[in-house]
Amino acid sequence: MGSLPKQTEANMDQSQTPKQEATIGPPRDAQKAAVDAKFPWLKEITGKHRGLKILNKHEEMDEIEVDIVAVHGIGVHPEDAWNHRKTKRNWLADKSMLPADFPNARIMAYGYASYWFGDQAVKQSVETVATDLLDCLGEKRADCLHRPIIFVGHCFGGLVIQKAYTRAMLLKDDYLGISDSVTGMLFLGTPHHGVKENSQFQTEGQIYQAIAETNTQVEDNVLKTLAQDNEMLVSVHYDFTRTVCKHGNCGPKIFCFFEQQKSKVGRIAGLENVSPEFVVGESSGTLSGHRKGGLPLDHFAMNKFEDEEDANYASVRREIRIMKNESKAIIDGRGLAAERPPAPLPSTTKRNHLRSLPAPIAREPHFAQRGGILDRIETEFKETPIVVLSGDSGNGKTHIAVEYAHKLHIERPGFTVYWVNAASAAQFELSYKRIAKILHLDMKRLGDGNVVEAVFDTLRRDASGYWLMVLDGLDDDTSLNATEPSITGRSLLDFVPKAPLARVLATTRSEPLAMRMVNHKTRYIIDVPKLNDDDASFLLLGKHTSDKMTKELALAVAKTLGRCAGPLTMAYMYRQSAKVTLKNYMDEVAPPNSPVKPDQGTMRAWRLLYKAIQKTEDANLLRLIGSLEVQSIPGCFFERSQFSEELPRLVRSGMVEPSADGRVFTVTPIVRKCVQKRLTKTREKESVEAQALFIMCGKFDKFAEKDQDISELLPCALAVLKFRPTSAEGKRHLATLENRVGNYYAHLGYHLLAQKHLERCLRLLKKDPDKKGDLVGETRRGIERVKGQLDLSKSKSETPVNTGTTARQKNEAERELEKLEKPDGQDQTDIVRKVSDFATSQLAQGDEKASKAAVALYQRVLDWCKKNYGEDNIDTGRRQYNLALAYDEVGEYDKAAALYQSAAQIVEQHLGPGHPELLKILGALACMYCRQGRLDEAQKAFNVVLVGQQKVLGSDHPDTLVTRQNVAMMLESMGQVSDAGDELEEVLSVQVRLLGCDDPATLRTSCSLAMNYRLRGLLENAEKLFTATLESQKRLLGENHRDTAMTKSMQMEFLGRTGKLTT
Repeated sequence: MGSLPKQTEANMDQSQTPKQEATIGPPRDAQKAAVDAKFPWLKEITGKHRGLKILNKHEEMDEIEVDIVAVHGIGVHPEDAWNHRKTKRNWLADKSMLPADFPNARIMAYGYASYWFGDQAVKQSVETVATDLLDCLGEKRADCLHRPIIFVGHCFGGLVIQKAYTRAMLLKDDYLGISDSVTGMLFLGTPHHGVKENSQFQTEGQIYQAIAETNTQVEDNVLKTLAQDNEMLVSVHYDFTRTVCKHGNCGPKIFCFFEQQKSKVGRIAGLENVSPEFVVGESSGTLSGHRKGGLPLDHFAMNKFEDEEDANYASVRREIRIMKNESKAIIDGRGLAAERPPAPLPSTTKRNHLRSLPAPIAREPHFAQRGGILDRIETEFKETPIVVLSGDSGNGKTHIAVEYAHKLHIERPGFTVYWVNAASAAQFELSYKRIAKILHLDMKRLGDGNVVEAVFDTLRRDASGYWLMVLDGLDDDTSLNATEPSITGRSLLDFVPKAPLARVLATTRSEPLAMRMVNHKTRYIIDVPKLNDDDASFLLLGKHTSDKMTKELALAVAKTLGRCAGPLTMAYMYRQSAKVTLKNYMDEVAPPNSPVKPDQGTMRAWRLLYKAIQKTEDANLLRLIGSLEVQSIPGCFFERSQFSEELPRLVRSGMVEPSADGRVFTVTPIVRKCVQKRLTKTREKESVEAQALFIMCGKFDKFAEKDQDISELLPCALAVLKFRPTSAEGKRHLATLENRVGNYYAHLGYHLLAQKHLERCLRLLKKDPDKKGDLVGETRRGIERVKGQLDLSKSKSETPVNTGTTARQKNEAERELEKLEKPDGQDQTDIVRKVSDFATSQLAQGDEKASKAAVALYQRVLDWCKKNYGEDNIDTGRRQYNLALAYDEVGEYDKAAALYQSAAQIVEQHLGPGHPELLKILGALACMYCRQGRLDEAQKAFNVVLVGQQKVLGSDHPDTLVTRQNVAMMLESMGQVSDAGDELEEVLSVQVRLLGCDDPATLRTSCSLAMNYRLRGLLENAEKLFTATLESQKRLLGENHRDTAMTKSMQMEFLGRTGKLTT
């Protein structure tokens, strides 16, 4: 430093004298020397100090489980930012501190030019630092996009982290994987809400003034950012708190440490007479709704720790460990593949799953992203209700569908998922029976012969329903002819429902079927290709890798196995169970002297797995279930010992996949194909099929119809009936099973199918020289019985049916009520439903007499529910809601309010706060407040309802749209006519797009908008809209419907006011 002036003078002597800047105060060199003397700790920050520095990492890249990234505050040199004053130890880098506690973490510190005064003062901003941090982080993480990230930020560094996270969430394509990988954030003295107004750090404070008096360079942009209510600070905090909630329950874990000792802030400017103060107290240093804790340190010491025994370090270490331990679950919950060591075998691996998802397989522990295929599905569903996944066996179509269902459930909890096994008619219809139970359809009333139609009608008419139906294994439409009597012979694909907000995701190997499902709009068919390099190595290794040699070897194995998900998963399972290296596996699956042909990779991968169990009972069970052409096999198929011993071992080996609830087990098509190839090659096929026939005969004995689980076994029985045994005993078993399946169908009322199976049985028996006479006679009698039933059904169908009248319906409802009030020991649920339906139809008429009749009916139903179910039963709460609507309609608002509130309490008790059913009740209460003119109470209630519906259902859900319409009407009542009109127009456009022009809700909004036009003086628009709405309501709802009557009344008033009313 001392020679610098001489060099400068020499240079000046050899060149033209530059122009001198006009200055006030001492010369620059003297000024700099004075500043250096006063602030010796302002060491020079050069380029080598800035950027993201790796302080510690595991030698093996593949063993790194998490990235810990620390960002320092302002006014500090990056090399000193984390060093303890006395011991000089950096807890981020010291081998006995954080690296020792987290050996599988890569620990990095980000440095930037942070001086706000002095010769190196920089005009710095949160945005600039955050952007550079993201760029550096993206470069460091190019080979590990899905590794969890834990941020640690001190003071201003915490704000940088918040801004970086918000920016990464907004610009995901620019910062790949970063926002989705952040699982934890630890803030140390971060002024989330700014530094208090009277702080000496403010630009009006003593510290700032003392520094300014030295005539040193000052850049106060950062100080202003830290001030309370600063626009930039408020924006950073607001954007962060909104963005961090977008991952829902899988958001990053956050912990805020605040200082508990005052700081001697005057020392910054060499002032000893400045009173110590809390720079960032508890109120500013914490975030609402997140965990917090204090450290007995001042602001400048709370990110520096003495040694590994320091209690403050232990507190920080504890929170980082919690975040690290929860990272895997957070990443899994987001549907991402975290970089982690291979998972244990399924027996010890907890599978994350959507509990209500009746898929034949559970969620995959290692899901390959396949180039963002889940996002592609979501994008297509924004335009169409049906999307198809198409591809060969083993490409992972079913796993993709399962993963998408879970992703949808996490991001939109209001969605219900229905799973349909579409490989055969029996499996399809069995799936619909399960859905009927989920929908709480009256199975006693439906019987077994009308379930498909009932499910179809229920879901099709549910205009407000958010549901996803997965049609899995849709490969052969010729096997999907309905067997239920009312729709026999029709394609079951005709009964795939469509609703405005619903989604159908199909998986198929058939291109013609894929085209049919999307009506030949090929853009909605997503081809599931062979895996790319990253996904292939990930499935094989169970993790991402950045090791070049490991990846090259993994890709060589993947190429040998055809880059298909199925065989690669088999390879992973074999390597885990046999504990073999990747190179040894390659030698086993493709020895040098035996090259693998393109179509042999799958069989070789399977053979290695099978070899480990070949001489065990596990292999016998695999051969048995692998011989059945069914998508899934129910637990009741297996013997107790098989269920508890062999099956778990087959699951661990990867040969069999369990459903999420463990009730059904699947041999995937690719494994089933390998099993059947082996059975043919070893000539074991017939003996295994004979065993299957014998077992199914035992399951379908003459008492089978009394077994509640027998319907679950029907697909297996039908698969076994396709066997063609050559031995006399095998044929005899086949005839017996045909007889028993025929009798089962007769029991269900499927008389045509019963006749077909019984006649097949008889033909087989006639060819058997040792046939049993009693079975022949029983079969003939069974055929005669079903023929008689078919004749009876035919005669009934030809009898004309008279339609009832309203009076008749009323009398019938009264008779039903009498039955209800004089119970005979039978199930009364159907009676309650019938009476309630009739009361609802009465209420819909809109006239006073019918509405009062509805009140009386609802009251009697409610009394019965209270007596039989109890005061707090959810059905009682629902009946209270119905009665409240009726009292609301007839103007008895006090009674209605009491019932609304009681119903809301009961529903919340059973379903929880924020449930859509609760929000609907509160919305009705808010509407009643509007009719009473209690607009302040209405506004408060609507705020609760609208926020809840937007969070749970989304802004465009039909229920939310109804609330938005009602809020617009409230604004209109408050005089905000123009704002109300804008909202009504927006709601109407969404309803037309989602529900159609003729939906009753759309027409109600149309009527409201017409009235709004009148209030705004847009008379021509009002007249046209009134006319169009009324015509549609008359056509669709009838002259006497309450909606029609309301629109007609409003139109008459409008015409009267405008002088256009004619008599």
